[in-house]
Amino acid sequence: MLKTDIEISSIKKARHLLEKREISPTELVSLFLKQIDKVNPDVQAWVSIEKEKAMARAKELEEKMYELDTLPPLFAIPYGAKDIIYTKGIPTEGGSKVLKGFIPDHDATVIQKLNQAGAIMLGKTTTTEFANWGGTPDTRNPWNLQHTPGGSSSGSAAALASGMSLMTLGTQTAGSLSRPAAYNGLTVLKATYGRVSKKGVIPASWSLDHVGAFTKTVEDTVLVYNQLSGPDEGDEATWTLPKHHLRIQENKDLTIGIVEDSYFEADSNVTLAYEAAIRELQKIGYKVKKVKMPESFLAANAAQAIVMQSETSHYHAEQYQKNKALFGEYLQNFIAEGLTITADDYLKAQRIRTLFRTEMSEMFKDVDVLLTPATPIPAPKGISQTGSPSFNLPFTNAGVPTLVVPTGFATETNLPVACQFIAAPMQEQTLIDVGYMFQQSTEWHLNHPAMSV
Repeated sequence: MLKTDIEISSIKKARHLLEKREISPTELVSLFLKQIDKVNPDVQAWVSIEKEKAMARAKELEEKMYELDTLPPLFAIPYGAKDIIYTKGIPTEGGSKVLKGFIPDHDATVIQKLNQAGAIMLGKTTTTEFANWGGTPDTRNPWNLQHTPGGSSSGSAAALASGMSLMTLGTQTAGSLSRPAAYNGLTVLKATYGRVSKKGVIPASWSLDHVGAFTKTVEDTVLVYNQLSGPDEGDEATWTLPKHHLRIQENKDLTIGIVEDSYFEADSNVTLAYEAAIRELQKIGYKVKKVKMPESFLAANAAQAIVMQSETSHYHAEQYQKNKALFGEYLQNFIAEGLTITADDYLKAQRIRTLFRTEMSEMFKDVDVLLTPATPIPAPKGISQTGSPSFNLPFTNAGVPTLVVPTGFATETNLPVACQFIAAPMQEQTLIDVGYMFQQSTEWHLNHPAMSV
């Protein structure tokens, strides 16, 4: 939440102020640039801050503003983009020495779509090296600077949570949208695989990667998703999935499956908030039903690791063989091991993933949504590692949509905790329905760290 003489806590609120002409694009962008100057030295969420370009864009929009009867959906909304997403004329280095100084000559599809919707990019946000598990940035969790914000979309989550932006783009191959959202008290939709184009996004693992946006609320998520999603000739994974607009509506006629599996056992802070969330959902009027994960579940988790390592290694193989010293130690080892994976092992892993996806679909014959904690624990102390993606990985592996929403705070550290809703493929609307109703009945998503004021 950013407070001056006015309160700007969400895209919806900013859009309302812009429509009423109570704030101009240049005034809005200036507020967030000032917040960046104030808190980024501590949080270290940005790789680059494009002040001049952002203000020039704001002035351009301001000149057109008073000629428009209706403003574009994300008109003048400031955002940041993870530094594996191509940005024309702005460095995209992927947190790695390999791409030091690389400046793309075109924008990623998601950047193009945000530009068309009127959004204003403030800069690029930090990531672990090539969105993998090594090479962690110095980015801090704004709720407690001694803790990680999660990764690999570290900077995007921290920038939004600390009030330096109104939305931020990230990616997920295992848990890199869901986990940082949980650690930072944010809302995030990881849509069905193929709903959002990956064209112009450096791959971590092309058959697993998802692109999404961190926001503060489900309502904001809908505004952003409706601009980002849709078919793209540059990403064949999007071809068979038609454009689908989400909407805000009240829907209590759903059954929520409570996943009972020792795999999802969490610490007391997360568990207490999770149990309270279940009670709140029942109070709203949702039915709950206990469910078990499919038999292929654990084998599919192992298969995900094989697929990710193989695809990561294949993508980086040529550069690795030319100069492996440019890669961090973790990624060097990861690639070296990945290059030993046989085609037979890779194909077996993909077949197991297919079986798991089929069995996951069977789960949704009896329930509309699944519910689990979003992470095993709140954000771990220290920034040398980014926390476990174990609770998110299975559903990224299956390519099904998930929605993470805040559900409370840890007792001793006051760090955010969250739960995740999971739906069948292409059922994002169901997630939005239950997430919206939950946020209408709770206020966890309205909390913010002190430095965001």
